[in-house]
Amino acid sequence: MSTRAEWDEAVQALLVGAHRAHTSPTELLDRCAALGLAAHGAQLPPPVDTPPLAPAPPSSDRVPGPAARGVLAQVVALDDQVLLTEWCGLAAAGGFVAEPKQLPALLTMATGHPGLRQAVARVLGTRGRWLAGLRPAWSWATDATPAEVDLADVLDLPGQSRLTALRRARRTDPAGTRAFIAEQLAVQRRATDRQVLVSALAAALSEEDEPLLEEVLDDRAVGVHDEAVQLLRALPSSRLSQRAAERLYRGLWLTADGFDVQSDELWTVLDPEPEEARDLLRDGSETGVAGRIRGAAASVPPSHWTQRLGTDDLGAARELERSPWASALLRGVAQRLRLAADAGPWAVAATRALTGMEQLEMLATLPPDLGARTVAEVSKNWNYDLLDHACSQLPAPWTPEATAALLDRYASMRDPRWRAGRPPAVLLARGDAGVLGANWDRITERWPERTVDLDVLRLRVQLREAFTPRPEGP
Repeated sequence: MSTRAEWDEAVQALLVGAHRAHTSPTELLDRCAALGLAAHGAQLPPPVDTPPLAPAPPSSDRVPGPAARGVLAQVVALDDQVLLTEWCGLAAAGGFVAEPKQLPALLTMATGHPGLRQAVARVLGTRGRWLAGLRPAWSWATDATPAEVDLADVLDLPGQSRLTALRRARRTDPAGTRAFIAEQLAVQRRATDRQVLVSALAAALSEEDEPLLEEVLDDRAVGVHDEAVQLLRALPSSRLSQRAAERLYRGLWLTADGFDVQSDELWTVLDPEPEEARDLLRDGSETGVAGRIRGAAASVPPSHWTQRLGTDDLGAARELERSPWASALLRGVAQRLRLAADAGPWAVAATRALTGMEQLEMLATLPPDLGARTVAEVSKNWNYDLLDHACSQLPAPWTPEATAALLDRYASMRDPRWRAGRPPAVLLARGDAGVLGANWDRITERWPERTVDLDVLRLRVQLREAFTPRPEGP
């Protein structure tokens, strides 16, 4: 009889009683003790032949003090990605890494949120990179670099990997990769493959790429052609830019009401000639007279206007802003703001000229400080919801000056009924912690309702204080 069957028989004897089972209580209990352990006791684990992990490598990395470590523990508990990015930035700037016991939590968070990986990788240190090598899901944080792919095999890679490999090759060997791209453009039949090849030229883009991009303008695929147009527009002295400048001189004259379309010239006709159409985007955004003007303005640097008008960026922006075609002109200029000597006046003028999603998308492309200053300048007549939505498009961190300006703008507005008394979450999460901490009494008086956003702000202030060097002295 098996042990299991004997155990079942002992249980039945317990149920009916020792006397009826023709045994004594002592004997029955002894049987239950022995058979119960045999039937239900845990088994010894099987022997493991795998050798133990090697010890972690020695590390001389610096770990921050208890205050900073305590803040990180709270940030991880809140699962706040913005705060975690800020903590990692301050720690890395001070030459610190996270303490070992917090590394698994950081690696887990960054694995689930790829947007955090760059920030977290800066504070892993020697121990964190060693730990990342022990689990395949954490391999993104190891020191190992992706294997180099031979150019002959690059188009066999899937999706984004092709573009990544091509751009890596461009940064290493711009001329050689350009020659490979030119060769492949002539033989690749699929438009998606040709578009990837052209997109790769954005890495290490230079005037030497212009002849190839000019040839691509004759590609009949919309995506391939438009990719080449955008890259040529990024070259301020390209032939495309010169052709656009010539059209702006021909097509617009300066009147008492600003720049207007010249009579009997190219923009008095609705459809462009083939040469002009070749320089315009085919995605539908640059059709009609306004679209063609926008395309020409997007093809020249802002210096075209300052030189033509003999003024600075502020004066040129004001001149374009009063034009009957201000919306088309400034929408074009907004795409070339990074080429301006002083982008501020152009950003303000373009924001006034744009509406809806175009306005918010442009603000999102600006450097953080310029975007925040622009919103503070143009939002004087906005309502709360529009200001809040625009601020949510601004990348962090905001500078102290921009934070102070946007705090003033929020404080002067009437809260919507659904948010009365509650502080603006985006202001407290992205504004400069020093400025917001110094205005704590003003914030809590203006928005008296206690919310989790105020707790986040308090944590941000503690974070700044934790990494602020204390003055030496008695």
